[in-house]
Amino acid sequence: MAEVIPTDRQYPKLSKATSGYLEIELFKNADLHTGYFCYNCAYFIKDHHCAIVEDTGPDVNAVESGVIEPHGLCTLWDPNEKETR
Repeated sequence: MAEVIPTDRQYPKLSKATSGYLEIELFKNADLHTGYFCYNCAYFIKDHHCAIVEDTGPDVNAVESGVIEPHGLCTLWDPNEKETR
C-alpha cells in the first residue's frame, strides 16, 4: 500500500457481512504472517480492529465477536509488506 490512511477523521466502514469477514478458529494458533489473515493485511489495526470494516455486527456466518480477530479474513484483504512472509 503506497499511501497512508489519514487518521484525523472518521471514515465510513463496511459491515463484517458486507466485507465477507469471517473468523476461522482452526487458524487461531497458526503462523499469521502467511496466508490471507487480517493480521498481515494493510488495513488491520493491532490488536483487534480494522480501518475499513466495523468491529461489531455479525460476520458472514452470523457470528458476532465484537472485534476483528487477527486470524480472521475478508474479501478486501491487501498485503501488508511489513508483516507478510
